[in-house]
Amino acid sequence: MNVTQNVIDDLVPVYLAGEASADTVALVEEFLQQNPDFARTVDALRANPLPELANAFEPTQEKETLNMTKRLLRRRGILLGLALFLTLSPFTFEFNGGGMTWRYLRETPPVAAAAMFVAALGCWAGFLSVRRKLRVTGL
Repeated sequence: MNVTQNVIDDLVPVYLAGEASADTVALVEEFLQQNPDFARTVDALRANPLPELANAFEPTQEKETLNMTKRLLRRRGILLGLALFLTLSPFTFEFNGGGMTWRYLRETPPVAAAAMFVAALGCWAGFLSVRRKLRVTGL
């Protein structure tokens, strides 16, 4: 089998990181002996390694992020339930003598209806806010 430059290009990062198997190391070193120009390039890469990346999250931060996501999911469900209930409750109805009457709109004082409307709007706003926060997580 003929090993090309492209194959070695793919193996060099693993080789330089010291994570290559013995067979891969032998293959890369054999190729480097046959291609001195490429060997100089690899030596230059070995002399100037990339800096190590810091871990983005500590284990406690990951747990806090998971717990926050769980809380947001729970809050989203509660807000959706309340928003639906408060939005649909004015439309409760009853059937009387062959007719249908809207019980809530008929018996509710205007102030209570307005308060329920404002509460429904608040729940919908909260639900949409939580949904926007969770969009980052893909949930």
